[in-house]
Amino acid sequence: MAKYDHLSKEELLRIIEKQEKELEIKKYGLVWDRERESEKVVLECENNLPILKRIRERQIKTDNSDDNILIEGDNYHSLTVLNYTHKGKIDLIYIDPPYNTGKEDE
Repeated sequence: MAKYDHLSKEELLRIIEKQEKELEIKKYGLVWDRERESEKVVLECENNLPILKRIRERQIKTDNSDDNILIEGDNYHSLTVLNYTHKGKIDLIYIDPPYNTGKEDE
């Protein structure tokens, strides 16, 4: 059963009208829609802090320093843990898409 299958025509029209009004006032760009349900990963990070685990076989070797870090995992989890462990110490973060799509295995 699809998300809106159980709604009447009038209910669907009200939803469409509300979304049309929101589109008129919304700005373009990256916007966090606080009215919608929080994503599962956001809720997970509120209760559980992710940890970074070093895997020496996958280490990036450029010189004798450990300045570079490769993190494989959900972007929100990764950024949350970096906010605690490396706050103010990071020059660049590259996030390789697809992100925020539910396609974790790609």
